[in-house]
Amino acid sequence: MAVTPRKLLDIVTVALDDGKAEDIKVFDVRKLTSIADFMVVASGRSSRQVKALAERAADAARKRKVKPLGMEGEQTSEWVLLDLGDVIVHVMQPESRAHYQLEKLWDAGPPITPVLNPPKAKPKTRARAEAAPAASATPAAAPTRARAKPATTTGPAKKVVAKKAVAKKAVAKKAVATKAPAAAKRQRATAKPAA
Repeated sequence: MAVTPRKLLDIVTVALDDGKAEDIKVFDVRKLTSIADFMVVASGRSSRQVKALAERAADAARKRKVKPLGMEGEQTSEWVLLDLGDVIVHVMQPESRAHYQLEKLWDAGPPITPVLNPPKAKPKTRARAEAAPAASATPAAAPTRARAKPATTTGPAKKVVAKKAVAKKAVAKKAVATKAPAAAKRQRATAKPAA
């Protein structure tokens, strides 16, 4: 199955975001040129990161069976151009990006929001799961609680927490035991001999 240009764009932007690329911009250039559908411009903080970001985007495309048509500039890594056919990726250092101002050259249409890694949903705790049905029930059917009980730790996790607490107490006792003899020594050393 062939990868659509939009899907390829999403693959590339996620790969760049995973590599900590900065200021990722996406441009729809279908009405401006026939060489590509989308243009991606991103920044890396150093020449190493710029090269790594371009390689990461190329690897992500290869995993989806899209062979890069070419990669230019990886020797100096101030500006690396990756040609994926329908998507062209420019990874630049901030100085080069400010100098060449590709955004002004290709920005003609409405901005496209790149697909980045979505934030992971918080897992439901036991208390939230129990509180959800109670909130949806009618007040006459079931009494509602003002607050849900906090989730308690059970099983192996409870043992780990208990072991950590015991270890903290042991460290605290050891610290007190080593400080007491040292304090007593200092008092004896500073005490005046009885005359």
